[in-house]
Amino acid sequence: MERIMTNDSPRGSFWLPVGLAVVAILLRAAKAFDLDWLPNVSPWMALAFAGTALFPRRLSWWLIPGVMLGLDALVQPGVLRAAPGTMLAVYGCLAVAAFFGGRLRRSGVSVLAVLLGTLACSLLFYGVMNTVSWASEPAYARSLAGWWQAQTLGLPGYPPSWTFLRNALLGDAAFAGLLVLARQAEALLRHLPLLQWAPRSAATA
Repeated sequence: MERIMTNDSPRGSFWLPVGLAVVAILLRAAKAFDLDWLPNVSPWMALAFAGTALFPRRLSWWLIPGVMLGLDALVQPGVLRAAPGTMLAVYGCLAVAAFFGGRLRRSGVSVLAVLLGTLACSLLFYGVMNTVSWASEPAYARSLAGWWQAQTLGLPGYPPSWTFLRNALLGDAAFAGLLVLARQAEALLRHLPLLQWAPRSAATA
């Protein structure tokens, strides 16, 4: 009988989370220095949900939001002072994603659950942050139509909001996929059980 791969083994290595965290830190630093080459493509949401789901159990769910907050306080403290409400929403969304990633880790991880969960968190982040933008930007009408404009077209003179959603979904799916592939590769190299494609109940239905 195929076993579900768990993440609380004392033999679990840290190279995967550490490696992707380094990439995330470099990209965050690049954004702080105006080197953001593809808007809204970032590994942070994948790290928060997929990373927490795949991390060894001894790593707490609040690790990724905490790392991002600490990095922002170090490299771009002006952003925290200029837009504390917006940044609080960012960290809050990451914390929610990491929390549910931790819940998935306890209930049984599968490839499909990790990928779909990451995309769901990406959609939640987009909706929340555009709602924050709608509430704080005077150019938006304080109506349902204004809120919908914030979610779809955005303000004239700027790229449409939906392009940021596209970039976010593509980036989050790619980084979550890399996490899963690296976890599967590690399992093969160390002769450990692979993650199932779908949850056991769905796989046997």
